[in-house]
Amino acid sequence: MIRCEASMDIRFLSTFLEVAKTRHFGKAAENLYLTQSAVSARIKLVEEYFQTTLFIRHRNSIQLTPAGEKLLPFAHQLNDTLRDAKRELQLESGEFVVCGATQLASELGFTSMLASIHQAFPDWSVKAEVLTLESLSRQLHERSIDVALSSEPLKSEEIQAVKLLHVPLSLYACNTSESTPGGKNYVSIEWGAKIRNALYHSSFHLRDARLRTNSLRLAINSLKEEGGFAVLPDSVATSLRGDNDITCVHSFDEVQTAVYINSMKNVKRASLQTLLDIFST
Repeated sequence: MIRCEASMDIRFLSTFLEVAKTRHFGKAAENLYLTQSAVSARIKLVEEYFQTTLFIRHRNSIQLTPAGEKLLPFAHQLNDTLRDAKRELQLESGEFVVCGATQLASELGFTSMLASIHQAFPDWSVKAEVLTLESLSRQLHERSIDVALSSEPLKSEEIQAVKLLHVPLSLYACNTSESTPGGKNYVSIEWGAKIRNALYHSSFHLRDARLRTNSLRLAINSLKEEGGFAVLPDSVATSLRGDNDITCVHSFDEVQTAVYINSMKNVKRASLQTLLDIFST
């Protein structure tokens, strides 16, 4: 008797792990962007490969058999090992990007930029870190990072800057009954010297603050907990409405910030230039 042994594909083990996690073929199919019949077919091939039943199938419940329980840690280990190997090979082959950003730029633009990278290059490995403005410039020149986000263009003849976001700012009152900002209720966000001077010129009340921070997230948490005033992006203030009592006190036509993506003009990797072209259009 001739026995034909089924071949094994790593995607089949990933399917086994997803079914084991969800305990539902339909949910596993949805999470893996497959049809339910494709998931069932993959599980059947895994069971044929190991010559055992891995799941006990009931109408409303799927449970691992003792054999399935034994396979589970090995499947996790193999899946993790291959994922790590893929990451290392991506780094070796140049399929990666290292992104740096100042604190505020990261909170305003990192999420959308990373989403764009993942959409355009789903197999790329991405490293992202928050740095000071000086470190961004230095590491760009050293090519330790590939792109840098900042709220002002980095000053260097060797660096090019493209504006990613235009961010209008307004003065908002949040969770407070007071009518005027001051040293005890104003949260000052470090938007930069140009904006700071414009705010001082607009109102002397904005010179003193109970909290000064370069973190938009920290400022928002302070407003939620203690109430007060802050100069915020209009989009952020809109997202705070609902659970918080927030109103626009004053709109500054002349006070605006931005997010720039900075990179070296001389790009040595063709794949990185392709990425930069996406943000330049």
